[in-house]
Amino acid sequence: MEDSFQIADQRAAARRTLTTLLIMVSALFVGSILFMVVRGDQSAPEGRRVLAVLPFQGLDPADGSSRYSGFGEGLAAYFGRADPNVLAVFGPASTSQYVEAGADPLAVGQTLAADMVLVGREVPGGLSATLVVELLRVDDGSSLWRNEFEASSAEEGERRLLLTRVATEVTEALDLPR
Repeated sequence: MEDSFQIADQRAAARRTLTTLLIMVSALFVGSILFMVVRGDQSAPEGRRVLAVLPFQGLDPADGSSRYSGFGEGLAAYFGRADPNVLAVFGPASTSQYVEAGADPLAVGQTLAADMVLVGREVPGGLSATLVVELLRVDDGSSLWRNEFEASSAEEGERRLLLTRVATEVTEALDLPR
């Protein structure tokens, strides 16, 4: 009889221990979820800048098949390799919906809470077109960097060199490590 009381006490103790462990694990889980929710808006590192790269526009903005389709994506991929604690990047996949709706580049930057917007457009020139690329500060609309590039060749190799040149110059303007 005494053995059956001992076994019943051991089982009761085991149930209490298991119940206590389950309560502690549940409390820890709920606490960590609450911590993530509360801290979620505060997770951006202090001093991190946010860049929005808009799709580059050809001579005819209505024509989606310009020689610069994919150019903005290449620049976003280039800047996306930067330390995310230093620079966050919104690429054309995130910005094109606003551009297609006709939003001003600065309004796109404000909507995405970006600090800077990188825009590019092809303008007609003498014998060839010119690619104008500009880095704008969203809060006041000032130009942080601007350059014009001759866009005479539609060859893939030339576009890659142009992409590298634009990326390098913007990297220097942003004072980012290469």
